[in-house]
Amino acid sequence: MIVDGEQWERLADVPRLLGSRPAATIRAWVRSGRVRAIRLGDGGHREVWVAIADVLAADAATPRRRARRRRVT
Repeated sequence: MIVDGEQWERLADVPRLLGSRPAATIRAWVRSGRVRAIRLGDGGHREVWVAIADVLAADAATPRRRARRRRVT
C-alpha cells in the first residue's frame, strides 16, 4: 500500500518480502519505535502495517549476528 508516496506493508508479509530478518526482530523494532507501525481493521481482525523505509533503515543499521562455530575436540 502506498500512503503519501511511502510504501507500507503488512508486518506479517515483511520477512517474506525482504528475506533479511526474522519476524521477531521486526516486531521488536516496532515495539522500540525504530519502525513506524499502524494497526488497521475492526476489533475482530486487526493488522499491523509498517513503513518499509523504516524497516530498511533499521536493517542497515543493525549488525547481523553470526553463529559461533563449535570446536570439535
